Amino acid sequence: MKKLIPILLLAFISQICYAEDTPNGNNADGYDKGEKGHPHKAPIKPSAPLISYNQGVLSVSTHNTLYNAEIIIRDINGNIIYDVVDTISNGYVILLPEFVSAEMYRFELVYSENQIVLYF
Repeated sequence: MKKLIPILLLAFISQICYAEDTPNGNNADGYDKGEKGHPHKAPIKPSAPLISYNQGVLSVSTHNTLYNAEIIIRDINGNIIYDVVDTISNGYVILLPEFVSAEMYRFELVYSENQIVLYF
Protein backbone atom coordinates (compact mmCIF):
# COMPACT_ATOMS: atom_id res chain seq x y z
CA MET A 1 0.00 0.00 0.00
CA LYS A 2 2.87 2.39 0.79
CA LYS A 3 4.35 1.82 -2.67
CA LEU A 4 1.03 2.27 -4.43
CA ILE A 5 0.48 5.87 -3.24
CA PRO A 6 3.77 7.26 -4.69
CA ILE A 7 3.18 5.40 -7.97
CA LEU A 8 -0.32 6.86 -8.32
CA LEU A 9 0.99 10.31 -7.38
CA LEU A 10 3.74 10.15 -10.02
CA ALA A 11 1.27 8.93 -12.65
CA PHE A 12 -1.06 11.84 -11.87
CA ILE A 13 1.78 14.41 -12.02
CA SER A 14 3.03 13.02 -15.34
CA GLN A 15 -0.47 13.40 -16.82
CA ILE A 16 -0.47 17.07 -15.83
CA CYS A 17 3.01 17.64 -17.28
CA TYR A 18 2.20 16.02 -20.61
CA ALA A 19 -1.26 17.53 -21.05
CA GLU A 20 -1.93 18.72 -24.61
CA ASP A 21 -3.71 21.99 -23.84
CA THR A 22 -3.01 24.65 -21.27
CA PRO A 23 -5.81 26.23 -19.22
CA ASN A 24 -5.95 29.37 -21.41
CA GLY A 25 -6.77 27.35 -24.54
CA ASN A 26 -3.31 27.58 -26.11
CA ASN A 27 -1.03 24.61 -26.42
CA ALA A 28 2.59 24.72 -25.26
CA ASP A 29 3.81 26.18 -28.60
CA GLY A 30 1.71 29.34 -28.21
CA TYR A 31 -0.89 28.37 -30.82
CA ASP A 32 -4.55 27.94 -30.11
CA LYS A 33 -6.73 25.50 -31.97
CA GLY A 34 -9.29 27.99 -33.24
CA GLU A 35 -12.95 27.17 -33.78
CA LYS A 36 -12.39 24.53 -36.47
CA GLY A 37 -9.53 22.70 -34.78
CA HIS A 38 -6.72 23.94 -37.03
CA PRO A 39 -3.85 25.84 -35.40
CA HIS A 40 -3.21 29.51 -36.00
CA LYS A 41 -0.80 31.90 -34.37
CA ALA A 42 -2.13 33.48 -31.19
CA PRO A 43 -2.27 37.29 -31.30
CA ILE A 44 0.64 39.19 -29.79
CA LYS A 45 -0.32 41.01 -26.62
CA PRO A 46 0.85 44.62 -26.43
CA SER A 47 3.48 45.23 -23.78
CA ALA A 48 3.43 48.05 -21.28
CA PRO A 49 5.73 51.03 -21.80
CA LEU A 50 9.06 51.03 -19.96
CA ILE A 51 9.76 54.22 -18.01
CA SER A 52 13.21 55.14 -16.73
CA TYR A 53 14.66 58.10 -14.86
CA ASN A 54 18.34 59.02 -14.84
CA GLN A 55 19.81 62.35 -13.68
CA GLY A 56 16.97 64.64 -14.70
CA VAL A 57 16.01 62.74 -17.86
CA LEU A 58 12.74 60.81 -17.88
CA SER A 59 12.39 58.49 -20.88
CA VAL A 60 9.54 56.31 -22.13
CA SER A 61 10.23 53.27 -24.32
CA THR A 62 7.27 51.57 -25.99
CA HIS A 63 6.69 49.11 -28.82
CA ASN A 64 3.38 50.71 -29.79
CA THR A 65 2.65 54.39 -30.37
CA LEU A 66 0.44 55.76 -27.59
CA TYR A 67 -2.04 58.34 -28.89
CA ASN A 68 -3.54 60.98 -26.58
CA ALA A 69 -1.40 59.82 -23.67
CA GLU A 70 -1.35 62.11 -20.66
CA ILE A 71 1.84 62.59 -18.67
CA ILE A 72 1.48 64.10 -15.20
CA ILE A 73 4.30 64.80 -12.76
CA ARG A 74 3.32 65.71 -9.19
CA ASP A 75 5.44 66.76 -6.25
CA ILE A 76 5.24 65.11 -2.82
CA ASN A 77 2.33 67.40 -1.84
CA GLY A 78 0.27 66.43 -4.91
CA ASN A 79 0.82 69.69 -6.79
CA ILE A 80 1.04 69.24 -10.56
CA ILE A 81 4.37 70.49 -11.92
CA TYR A 82 4.06 68.97 -15.42
CA ASP A 83 0.94 67.99 -17.35
CA VAL A 84 0.78 67.34 -21.09
CA VAL A 85 -1.30 65.26 -23.52
CA ASP A 86 0.85 64.01 -26.37
CA THR A 87 1.49 61.16 -28.80
CA ILE A 88 4.24 58.99 -27.34
CA SER A 89 6.44 56.81 -29.50
CA ASN A 90 9.60 54.87 -28.64
CA GLY A 91 12.30 57.10 -27.20
CA TYR A 92 10.04 59.85 -25.83
CA VAL A 93 12.15 62.04 -23.50
CA ILE A 94 11.27 64.65 -20.88
CA LEU A 95 14.09 66.85 -19.59
CA LEU A 96 13.37 67.87 -16.00
CA PRO A 97 14.78 70.96 -14.27
CA GLU A 98 17.56 70.55 -11.70
CA PHE A 99 15.30 71.23 -8.71
CA VAL A 100 13.31 68.07 -9.48
CA SER A 101 16.06 65.78 -8.19
CA ALA A 102 15.86 67.39 -4.71
CA GLU A 103 12.48 65.88 -3.72
CA MET A 104 10.31 62.86 -4.39
CA TYR A 105 7.96 63.05 -7.37
CA ARG A 106 5.14 60.96 -8.81
CA PHE A 107 5.09 60.27 -12.57
CA GLU A 108 1.77 59.18 -14.09
CA LEU A 109 1.27 57.95 -17.64
CA VAL A 110 -2.40 57.57 -18.60
CA TYR A 111 -3.23 56.03 -21.98
CA SER A 112 -6.29 54.18 -23.35
CA GLU A 113 -7.77 53.42 -19.91
CA ASN A 114 -4.40 52.28 -18.50
CA GLN A 115 -2.34 54.07 -15.88
CA ILE A 116 1.32 53.61 -14.94
CA VAL A 117 2.66 55.28 -11.80
CA LEU A 118 6.34 55.71 -11.00
CA TYR A 119 7.91 57.40 -7.98
CA PHE A 120 11.33 58.98 -8.37
